[in-house]
Amino acid sequence: MSDVGVPIAALPAAGERGLPRAFRRPWSPLWIAFVSWQWWDELVRRFANAGAADLPEKGIRIAAALGAAGHLAGNAVEALFYLSFWQARGIRLSFARLFEWLVTISVVDLAASWLTRVAENHPGWVAGALEVFVGLGAVRGEEQGIGSGFRAAFGSVGLLCLARMVATAAIQRRGAGRGWTAPLALTLTVWLLGRLVSWWSTDLFRGVSPLP
Repeated sequence: MSDVGVPIAALPAAGERGLPRAFRRPWSPLWIAFVSWQWWDELVRRFANAGAADLPEKGIRIAAALGAAGHLAGNAVEALFYLSFWQARGIRLSFARLFEWLVTISVVDLAASWLTRVAENHPGWVAGALEVFVGLGAVRGEEQGIGSGFRAAFGSVGLLCLARMVATAAIQRRGAGRGWTAPLALTLTVWLLGRLVSWWSTDLFRGVSPLP
């Protein structure tokens, strides 16, 4: 029991008090569904522009649905990773709230994907101006000497990518009630691990060894 007679187990952890909801509870499922639909729509367009137009329309839509679901699952796994890290340090965060924030922050990635498609469809000064936001490798292909595996992993490093990482660290900082160092280091570590997996898996899929 606390000093005011409230069971201690009923009191929220410090992290939960510091981590607000991105949206009111009734709106949260609608927002997550809306962001997922936006990812699905973007992936349909990208698959069509990437030479998959000869595939049946149903196949493109199914592939896009799987891709959108993968983005959502990635947000969930990322949230669990952060929760485990902070829980090991005695700080309890709400999975639902953190997942909600990560889905919201993924809109930055969605914007980067949209701008990349714009840059690809408008070569020249438009693409050059957008490179700083979406990354050099996201706009230029292998003809400029950027390997496919490396491009898939690190080609999207631009201002929007940095903004996404800072926003992710900021929400952890608020929830954990800590400074910037640990959230930024953790976010960067998770991002690097994800990029390395993307690099190696892409090269292995192409039949190229990711190791020298």
